[in-house]
Amino acid sequence: MLFSDKYVKRLTKLLSIDTVTPMETSSASCIAQANDLFIGWATSLGMELVFCGPGNITCEDPLVPKKVNELCLANLEFLAWQPHAVLAVGNGSKERTLMFNFHMDTVSPHLPAYQQDDCVYGRGAVDNKGPGLAVLAAIEEITNTHPEILHDMRLIIQVVSGEEGGAMGVFGTRYLCEQGHCGVLNVFVEPTGEGYFDASTTSMTFEIRMDGKGSTDDFPERADNASLIIAFIAQEMAQQLSAPLAELNVKMTLAGIHTGLHHNRVYGSGYCLFNFSYRSSEIGLSVADVVEDAYGVAISRFKKVFSNLHPFSSSSERLHATCSARWLKRNLPVLNNRNPAMEQVLLAADIHRHSCNSEAFTCDAMWAQKDDAYSIVWGPGSLAENGAHTANEHVRLKDLESYTRAVHKLIISFSRCTSEISL
Repeated sequence: MLFSDKYVKRLTKLLSIDTVTPMETSSASCIAQANDLFIGWATSLGMELVFCGPGNITCEDPLVPKKVNELCLANLEFLAWQPHAVLAVGNGSKERTLMFNFHMDTVSPHLPAYQQDDCVYGRGAVDNKGPGLAVLAAIEEITNTHPEILHDMRLIIQVVSGEEGGAMGVFGTRYLCEQGHCGVLNVFVEPTGEGYFDASTTSMTFEIRMDGKGSTDDFPERADNASLIIAFIAQEMAQQLSAPLAELNVKMTLAGIHTGLHHNRVYGSGYCLFNFSYRSSEIGLSVADVVEDAYGVAISRFKKVFSNLHPFSSSSERLHATCSARWLKRNLPVLNNRNPAMEQVLLAADIHRHSCNSEAFTCDAMWAQKDDAYSIVWGPGSLAENGAHTANEHVRLKDLESYTRAVHKLIISFSRCTSEISL
């Protein structure tokens, strides 16, 4: 076994550490502690710690999601809560460097870690600590059985934060790639099941917001009814957008409506979020146009329906002053790349492109698209079947073992094929 009992124990230990993203909680978790644990295991194999610390952003950068900017402004330690690490071994040039990327941050809530039969349960089991440890197990096997190949090739592991919670990798993977910590082949270790994707989607988020006045239930006519307004606009937009987004092959998610919890008052403020997942920059621009048009139509329809209805007429009158919309993130790049030489490396390792390209999803790989490199998304398990982001998140040990062996085979294939290419 390459993913031995030692690695099962390591996985359980890593899963027991709370690494929930501050993007969701606005507070620190124990990401640094988890990174230190992984760094210790990696350096014990002879890997060198090349980078350790937080990334950076420019607040004026239009690609940085508004939520990231707001959290950075609210707490100067926000980026320091989410450090990254880069570990490397071997002496190869950029043209002979193979990089693996996995993220240590997880979604909330933190879950207890335990093993049951052939599965390990816990937050991050499949997304993304388990697969990250499988890469380390494969590298350990390389150092034990084929240390000579590291004389003229290089292996890098990026351990990143800022993947979950809508951060979109802007202060993690993007930062590390811009610093040059990548290779000619870059593997983003995410659960893809049967094969790899060399394309990904990217998401854009639209917020509808109410900033009006509330009241008690004794005087509902005096309030701006945020619950009614946001729900109506969300419903109208969903109906309008269904057909054009289906034609563009764009996924739409209505994330929820947030106003209040109690029955005896009218809430005047609140918001809802729409998320749209697109496959090209051109499609993203089209999405923005149809979404903004749909919002304008929904506002007009609300005024038409409720302007003369008690107790909502005052809400209708003040609608343009109290209701607003904005993009929280948009115009982010997508991954869509090909490279015949690196595809041959993967084929030689018996690793194949996923048969259903439409199942590609949003991840940090978009930041590693470069003219002189090939970036793919490939890892064990399935986001859906393994319960990622749910209370049932788990990973099968046999899948981690299979992936460890596949990574081991890929490293050897990469060494042999790139040696032939360089000749």
